[in-house]
Formats: sequence, C-alpha cells, structure tokens
Amino acid sequence: MMWEMSNYANLFSPGKIGSLYLKNRIVMGPIITRLASENGAITAEMTDYYSERALGGVGLIITEAMGVDYPLAFGQPYQVRIHDDRYMPAHAKFVERIHECGAKVFASLWHTGINRGLFEGEVPVGPSAIFNSNTGITSRELSVDEIRDIVEKFGQAARRAMICGYDGVSVHAAHGYLISSFVSRATNERNDQYGGSFENRIRFALEIISAVQSHTRKDFPVICRINGDDFQEKGVTIEESTKFAVELEKAGVAAIDVSAGVYSTMDKMIEPIQYSQGWKLYLSETIRKYLHIPVFGVGVIHDPEFADRAIGEGKADFLVLARELLCEPMWASKAMAGDQHYRKCICCNYCLQRGSNNLPVRCAINPLSGREQHVPKRADKTKHIAVVGAGPAGVTAAVIASKRGHKVDLFESESSIGGQLLLAGVPPQKDKICGFVDYLKKEIVLNKVNLHLNTVFSSSDAEKFDNVVLAVGASPKKMSIKGAELITTTAWDVLKSPEETYSGKNVIVIGAGSVGCETALFLESRGAESVAVVEILPRIASDLDGPSRIKIVEELENASVELFTSSKLEFVEGKNAAIFNVGNKSLLSIPCDLIVVAIGATSSRELAEQLFEKGIAVQLIGDAHSVGRIGEAVHSGFDAVASL
Repeated sequence: MMWEMSNYANLFSPGKIGSLYLKNRIVMGPIITRLASENGAITAEMTDYYSERALGGVGLIITEAMGVDYPLAFGQPYQVRIHDDRYMPAHAKFVERIHECGAKVFASLWHTGINRGLFEGEVPVGPSAIFNSNTGITSRELSVDEIRDIVEKFGQAARRAMICGYDGVSVHAAHGYLISSFVSRATNERNDQYGGSFENRIRFALEIISAVQSHTRKDFPVICRINGDDFQEKGVTIEESTKFAVELEKAGVAAIDVSAGVYSTMDKMIEPIQYSQGWKLYLSETIRKYLHIPVFGVGVIHDPEFADRAIGEGKADFLVLARELLCEPMWASKAMAGDQHYRKCICCNYCLQRGSNNLPVRCAINPLSGREQHVPKRADKTKHIAVVGAGPAGVTAAVIASKRGHKVDLFESESSIGGQLLLAGVPPQKDKICGFVDYLKKEIVLNKVNLHLNTVFSSSDAEKFDNVVLAVGASPKKMSIKGAELITTTAWDVLKSPEETYSGKNVIVIGAGSVGCETALFLESRGAESVAVVEILPRIASDLDGPSRIKIVEELENASVELFTSSKLEFVEGKNAAIFNVGNKSLLSIPCDLIVVAIGATSSRELAEQLFEKGIAVQLIGDAHSVGRIGEAVHSGFDAVASL
C-alpha cells in the first residue's frame, strides 16, 4: 500500500485543517443534488449518494449548500435545510454514516441572497436593490437589523452542525450568493457600514465568521469559500480576493476554498466542456502566497497525475473535485490503486440542467449517480441478448446486461463503437467526449460482451435471441432549398470528414442548436472564408445549459460567425443566399458556396418495424426511442436491461 501511495505522494499525503487531520488532499466539493425531501430534510437517497463518495476514498466531503434561514436563504424546494433544530436528527445520522465510510464532512452554510427566484412569495434580499438579469427580479435591500439577524442565523446553523457531529463548517461566500454580493461593488451600492469601502463590504462576512466561532467550540474548524475572481465588471478581482483571504485568516478561518464566477459568468463557475483541466488554479496559487493556512483549489480536475503535480507545484494545498466525483465516486481509491480505468467527467452539464429543472441529480455517463442503491441484481435466469447499435445507449445496455449474468452480443454496422459520440467529439475543444468512447471500449472488454463490428443485424438474426434491444440511433433531418440542391449537406456529413478543409468557402449553417453552433465553429477552424448561422428561433443554442450557452456564444462571436436569428433561408441564386427575417420582414443577400443543415434528427425505426411485423418484441433505447443527448441515451440503456 505504501508503494502504491508513493505514485501520488503529494495527493495522498495527510493534510490538516485547523485541528482536523485528513488522510489525503482530496476534497469533495458542493453540488446541490435535489436529493433532500421537499421540505429540506436529509433523505436515505442523499445519504447513499454521499456515503458512496466517502467509500470511494476522499479525505473530506463538503456538503451541498445548506440554507441557514427559511425561506429567504433558499431558491427552490428539495434544498437541504439546517435553519431549525428539528432537522438535526437526520443530520446526525447522515454524519454518522459518512464517518462509518471513512471520510470527514463539513456542512456548507449558505444564503442564496439575490440569486433566487420569487420563492414562496418572498422577494430575494441583498445588500442593495439591484436588478438581477439571472432571475429577472430586483432584490430587496436588507436593513441593518436584518443583516444582524442573518449573521446570528449563520452562527446558530454552525451550532447545529457541531452538535450533529460535523467535523467543521464551510461558510459559502462565493458565486454571487448573499455574502459574495456584499463583497462585490457590482451588487453592493450601500453607503452605510456595510457598503462603500472594501473594509465595509467584507464586514458582513467577518461578522458571520465571528458569529460561527462564538457558537462553536474553539477547535471546530471554519473554512470559507470565496471567489478568486467574479469575471464581472465591478466584481471581485484577484487583488481584492487576496486581501479578503488575508482578513479571513486574521479572523481565525482555518482554510480558504478558492472558486470563481457569478451567475452572469456561469461558464467560469460551472465550466462547460471547452475549459482545460485546472485552468483556474492560478487563483488559488496567487492567494496561497499571502496566507499561512491551507488553500483549496478547484477547476475541472480529472487526472490524478495532474492533481498530484498541482499540489507539488504549490498551486493549492487541497484539491476540490465536484462533478468528477459525481461521475466517478471511486476516483480517489482508483487513483491510489493506480487503476487507470475510471470515468472522466465530460463537463456536459447534464447534472446542472436537471438541477435547474428541480430534478434529482444524475450524471450523463454514470447512470447510478444519485440512485446508488439501484445497482441491478444478478438475473435469476440467464438469457441470450442481442443489442444492436454500439453508441452510448447500446454499450451501456450491453455492459449492464452482461454484469447481470446474461450472454450478450453487441452488433455495430460501423468499424468502431461510439455512434454519434464520434461526431460530437470532432468540433474544437470537444475531445473529452473521445475519452468517454475509450472508457466504453474497455467496459466492453472487461465485461466480456461479444462485440461484432462491421456487422448488419437483420430481422432474421433476431430469432436466435431471447431479447433484442435496438440502439440503432437516428438519422439527420434534411431539407430542400430552392437553388441549393447541389450545395446542400448535413452537419453529420461534415463532421464525418474531420480532415476536410473549407478554404475560401462561404458557408451557411441552418439551425442554431448545439449541433449547428458546434459545426459552425468546426467549419471556421477548417478555414472557411465566412460562416453564417441561420435560426428560425429568436435565440441561439437554446438546447444548452446556461454555462455552455454563454461559452459557445462567446466562441461564435470570437470566431466572427454571423448569427441570423428569427430568420430562415429562402432560396439560393448563383453564389448568394436570401435570408428572410420573420420579425422585421426584411430580406438580406449573403455569399453562399455551401449549405449545412443542422435541424435535428429522426429516430431510426425501420428494423423495429420489421421485427414488429414478425411478432418479435424489441426494446428501443437511445435516439432510436427518442432523440436526445448523451445522458438520455446512457440512462435509457441502463433502464432497459436493469430488470431483464
């Protein structure tokens, strides 16, 4: 074991936060799971979710945000509450379970402040009456008496956490939530003791730290999560955050957790796929130079080698992993064992989209995240199962069926597995998806699935099997444009030829969903003279989550891709295309050498119909059932065979 640990000597060296000793430098960061009950109580599902990550070997877990007041501290139902003593028994049992599983755990104390909608009829509160473009609501300015009341509520919440057995608390002062909004000049326009100067703007935070300390024992560690940079005009900068961290250390905080971004810059807070590993560790590295207490670093950490090196180079004392542990709960134990086969988060933000819709947390590439106790049992009777199509849905179904003891044959008409993942990984900065394909390839081998590449499955083959699962995907929708019959193709065809160049061509992409936008960026990267995107809706990338949309819009603007919303392509004449704006009824002519259609896909049902005609029952999964994203495909594959 000692030899194994020496492979990542920095990552697996013991750490210390205040009086608390930790077995390694791996911290599970907060993600709101919506696994609490409707009234905010901890549930068995939530306990299972966290205990699985504790069993996976992390040194410290920082829980999801726990509201210290009700309803003003909350944004929606199904968020954990610690504002009242009646919630304490469930918290105590939760902590016991985490400790049983080998990890320490801190409660994250939080007040959402201005970043909440009109919840239970209450207007959001903040330092000033500021319009929030994220919610569309103007917050109500807190009075001094109300501020003092909230300070006390943070202290009382810490008291409850200590009594329940938490090893410490993390005060959430980042991401534009209430404490953060006091620190930032962008949201704090007060002219009293809580506004104006830097010293006044951090007063609220320091008073909360003092209240937490006064309600807990002296050796109870208190850490603080702050923003290294808001990436917002008039927001907190690295210079101010460094000064803030120094004052927090003087106030007795045991460690500083450095994050970044607010809701108007969400792509810096919950990074989409384009961001590189560890991109914002420079923030923790900078702040660490001025402190004598440990500093936590965050930012798309996937690889143990990278994490170990980052600690060794002084970028942080501890590294915080959030979505990576959502998709791979065994990350720490696998790293310690030198196991290179583990899921790497693809930053698709499937988890975020579900949370935004008030749904329980799930991961696109790990169908058991958030339902840890639903591991399929071994089947009572072994069956011979055919899975047709080796995209994410088909491979997931084949692997799970094999794990349950069935004999599985997986058929793929192409020369490689992956399906549409192979296309999704082609546009610039989408290579994380290719890593998931590699993971699936190894899963097929490890679980002894019989893979048949370059093989077309026919209706006559179905009679040899007990069950047939069809994951045959979808085909791209096409459209006819007057005068463009010879210059029209689909986004899928473009992405199937990643080495093709488009030098000197003026290209129009029809459809500004995620596929259309990413194809436009790909075309620009392959030398197109100009790229325009035409979208009938008034908004581009409307199928993406908030951070992913912010990032792709920025990329399109930087690439000088022209965007025509509320518009449609009418016809092509010669080397020009006519674009009609349905809003102002105007007609514009732009250069056009190639038209790329990206208006969606249609489920492939031909084989299903043939089998139905023969009276053979089949299960349709993935895009063959309903066109969707990676997460829907993986989950449909899992669900289809979980009880076969």
